[in-house]
Amino acid sequence: MATTASNEQIQAHSLRNLYFTRTAVQLLWAGIVIATAASNPALAAGLLILYPLWDVACTVYDLRSSARSNSGPPTAQYVNAALGILAAIGITLTAFKSPQQAVVTFGAWAFAAGLAQLAVGISRRKQMGGQWAMILSGLQSTAAGVAFTLGGLHDKTHIKDLGGYAVFGGVYFLIAGFLMHRKLSRSSGVGAAV
Repeated sequence: MATTASNEQIQAHSLRNLYFTRTAVQLLWAGIVIATAASNPALAAGLLILYPLWDVACTVYDLRSSARSNSGPPTAQYVNAALGILAAIGITLTAFKSPQQAVVTFGAWAFAAGLAQLAVGISRRKQMGGQWAMILSGLQSTAAGVAFTLGGLHDKTHIKDLGGYAVFGGVYFLIAGFLMHRKLSRSSGVGAAV
């Protein structure tokens, strides 16, 4: 029982740190995209390729840090990591030839990543608590993915909208980080009282 609680504490620490790191990186990414993407298509393409790869790195970190806890099957996270790699390859193959197709690929990935995030948030809700921001983020990513895909199919690139997508994601991760921090503060206070 104590080991389970200790593993949950370790996972909560890891998630808090991951959420805050994702906030900083996503806001930086969004700022660069919004400020420079329209005037520098090569930079925009590079950033578009890096985004799903960053998500893959975060998913791998999450999988490794939650391996010791009983947080349910990680199937959605494995699928998300595989799709992120495929998305980066697809974007690489299309970004310099057809930016609209790259946005379609990004949109399809954002849709799938949103579903995976939604599944993980729901499965962690009881054990970890404070997952409502991740659930909302998954729903927002799914909706944005549909919008990007449809826009790309209608020859729209949505470059600045991609920056907005990352900003919203960053805000959700910031909220989730504070919720994890609050959970850790409460549990350490209870531990000190015992």
